[in-house]
Amino acid sequence: MKICDYLIEKCVLCEVKAKNKWEFFEEIAACLAGYLNLSAEEIRKVLEERERLSSTAIGGEIAIPHSRLAGIQDIAIAAGIKREGLDFEALDGKPVKLVFVVLAPQEESSLYLKTLAQLARILRREEIRERLLAARTVGEFKKILDEVDYEF
Repeated sequence: MKICDYLIEKCVLCEVKAKNKWEFFEEIAACLAGYLNLSAEEIRKVLEERERLSSTAIGGEIAIPHSRLAGIQDIAIAAGIKREGLDFEALDGKPVKLVFVVLAPQEESSLYLKTLAQLARILRREEIRERLLAARTVGEFKKILDEVDYEF
């Protein structure tokens, strides 16, 4: 499997409207709710609970909010671009410009961890981050990700 296999294209937001991470969770949860047949409130709540444990910002202007969630059947990935940045309380102090949200079924752990590791590996490369940030359409974003993604 590849990251692109789990990416929900209609939930790739090339122009995030949120002004902070809490608003971002509302915005992305509203998008994911229709696709996952869950309430936006339920999705927002699990993302916020995880974020309160510690920031999901991993440095390099990237955050990967993630959680396991009852009621979903497979890994679901959404993404957002905020070129001005969002405060995610990153350890490096930089605002987050690229956010990948990973949700997994409650009972899933192996594939969940592999997915998070694969995303971190891909996003560690600065040239990939820059290309993803420059994407203006979902098609461009997915094409870039597909070019660098590999089976895991």
